[in-house]
Amino acid sequence: MLSKLLLYLTNHVIAHVPFHAVRRGWYRHVLGFEMDAHATIFLGAYCYFYRPCRRGGAAVRIGEGAVINRDCSLDCRGGLTFGKHASVSPEVMFITSEHLKDDPGFGVRDEPILVGDRAWIGSRAVILPGVTLGEGAIVAAGAVVTRDVPAYGVVGGVPAKPIAERSRDLHYELNFRPWFE
Repeated sequence: MLSKLLLYLTNHVIAHVPFHAVRRGWYRHVLGFEMDAHATIFLGAYCYFYRPCRRGGAAVRIGEGAVINRDCSLDCRGGLTFGKHASVSPEVMFITSEHLKDDPGFGVRDEPILVGDRAWIGSRAVILPGVTLGEGAIVAAGAVVTRDVPAYGVVGGVPAKPIAERSRDLHYELNFRPWFE
């Protein structure tokens, strides 16, 4: 019962509070997210979880300067890790749980998603269970990523396929923490 209440409050109240510090405090202290002081989760994030992380759920780690933009879906059940200065555009879906198609009981498998340092994910992309996006990887807008993306690889399409490589000479740092957002 407590988990359902926390799920409701997280997604229908806290996610819409326009003060970054309030949302950040909730994610860290109530849900148990590990968030760097310079990481940001914008308004409208929708979180899926079985129970808060501090009570045995999967870990969620958000690295230094990482930005998770508006209206993203964060499936915390299998675990999520965002590296330093990772940039997630609006409405991206991270799905860490899936039903087993051949299981007569319609069982579920949870697998973590890892997003490397300085990876960049375009709007409305979907990242599926067990995927690792390497350092500096780019996922094009609208792509559905079913397999790992190597460091500095650029993928796009449905399902996502390699389309280019990114420069390995990346030095930028994201430092965006608005009061109202």
